[in-house]
Amino acid sequence: MFRIMYMSTSTGYMPDEELEELLKIANNNNKEKKLTGLLIVKGRTFLQCLEGDKENVLELYNKIIKDKRHDNIIDLVEENAEDRLFPNWSMGYRNLKSLDDIKSKKIKRILDVKELNIKKEEISEIIEEFISCY
Repeated sequence: MFRIMYMSTSTGYMPDEELEELLKIANNNNKEKKLTGLLIVKGRTFLQCLEGDKENVLELYNKIIKDKRHDNIIDLVEENAEDRLFPNWSMGYRNLKSLDDIKSKKIKRILDVKELNIKKEEISEIIEEFISCY
């Protein structure tokens, strides 16, 4: 099992309706390719984790990289793993409208600073804490 986590910035405002439609398509495609993951959105910032067969994860990630709707892609984690973090989510989703919506203290700390100052080793731990809060 293979996992990628990345952050990116939307190139423009994406209305909730458009994002929800995109997620419906992603859910269907991910089920077909046995991919699971999580998408966290706050404003124009996206944090996403994708996991599954390495070939399928990399194929999707390469499509994401070429997508003109976002840029400033930062690779956070690329790893092999024994277990999925999201075994039951073809694409979990959380839109964080404000810091008040966030239950995870670690994610609040990250989003409350002006610059991202986080070690790659902490990303999986932060995502796991986020999952446990919801």
